[in-house]
Amino acid sequence: MATYLLDFDGVFFRYGTMEPVKGAVEFVQGLQQQGHNIVFLTRRRRCHNEPPHLTVEKTEQVLATLGVTYDGIIEGVTSPRVLINDEGALAIDHPRDSPLDRIALESSRTPQRSDVVSRVYHALAAVAWVAWKYADSEDADDYVQTLLIAKSLTTCGGFNHADLVTRYRTRPGYRFGADELQAGGVHPNYKGQVAKLIQSDDPLYEATDGVSDGAAMKITAAAAFYAHDFQSLVENTDRISRITHATVEGRLAAVLIALRIRQVLLGIDPDNMNRLTEEIAVAADVLQFGSRASFFLDRVARAKQIATKYKHSSTLLYKLCRRIGMDHLAWSTPVAACFWSFHQDTDFSKWFRHHHEKRMYLPRRHWPISRVVRGRTLKHRIHEDDVRHLRAIGQYNDFRQSHGYHWRKSVDIDTFLSISISIIAARHGLGSVETEVPRAIDMFGDDLWSLANRLVQFPERNESREAA
Repeated sequence: MATYLLDFDGVFFRYGTMEPVKGAVEFVQGLQQQGHNIVFLTRRRRCHNEPPHLTVEKTEQVLATLGVTYDGIIEGVTSPRVLINDEGALAIDHPRDSPLDRIALESSRTPQRSDVVSRVYHALAAVAWVAWKYADSEDADDYVQTLLIAKSLTTCGGFNHADLVTRYRTRPGYRFGADELQAGGVHPNYKGQVAKLIQSDDPLYEATDGVSDGAAMKITAAAAFYAHDFQSLVENTDRISRITHATVEGRLAAVLIALRIRQVLLGIDPDNMNRLTEEIAVAADVLQFGSRASFFLDRVARAKQIATKYKHSSTLLYKLCRRIGMDHLAWSTPVAACFWSFHQDTDFSKWFRHHHEKRMYLPRRHWPISRVVRGRTLKHRIHEDDVRHLRAIGQYNDFRQSHGYHWRKSVDIDTFLSISISIIAARHGLGSVETEVPRAIDMFGDDLWSLANRLVQFPERNESREAA
């Protein structure tokens, strides 16, 4: 659990008063119920305070009346306040006297629209490059479904259920070498979630099951389109995911990746894992998942611990695959890919030395671990946890039928790299593969710059501020 350091004046109380801002009491009580520690920072003093009616002693009396408990008050602290921490530092510049609630805790920095468009382009181009580099027409579905969502959002001006379902059922018009890609980019023999949609004739189809990682692999465009508003992003990512994946885990996986992409696109503490884990917990609350989100959030917390401890890309990848996994499960590949994206290694091509293999060779380094990630890299104990949870939520048999031929035999390399490299490319650019990216984009034939520009929906107040 975290320790929250809250200012009194302008954050908990209206500045210079004993009147709590809207939502402040509920906010603190909610943090306490989750087990977080609360410490107040203030310039107020216990003795010789100016003004005299705002002493720490009188403040304590007001807090007691409000039913607010806390772990400490540090008095006489001047502003600005600079936090230096060895890990997990997060600072939020909260507008004075603004309502205090979890969703409102945003960075006040507004990026330039042109920067966001460039980052969105890099993310989309990375998805195309991974599909091209992986070099298998049966595994281009990440790109196909990412683009069908992008085109639906930009054509319809937002989420349109019927339009998205129609696009899933329509051949996209792409060729991959000599092969024409099928609807949804999936092989006709595929038995997963998109196949169920295609086989139905319901114009407003919604999945009734689905615990695979397919909802998370295609969410880049949605993250870009709704990046300006946390709640809209969470709710619309969930609506998009709900078409193909009904389980809490499948939907949360998509929201996790959308939040991570948003974090990078807007430059909101883009290397801060604590912020991301806080936001996915908020998202689970927004979607009213309650205790049903616990299993997924536990895997997120475990991945954060691993990514905090291991920084080298190869070591981190191995450790995540060992303790989180690279299976076709919603809490496996998306979570591992998301937290692998926090490393700083931008040499993308080295992960593709062996195309379309059932194992991934890690580049050499001086560390005594296996240099291969394969189906049985995941700890058996964690695999057993996966099986128990699948049975508990009634998804074991369906997952075995759709993806059982992969289980413990191979890893979902293309989806892992599609998710993670799109995030890293948005964060650091595509410099290491810039000569190959145009070839990848040309293979599909989409104008990704134009699409990125149409996806970035800045609020009017931001546009006017940029123009000024």
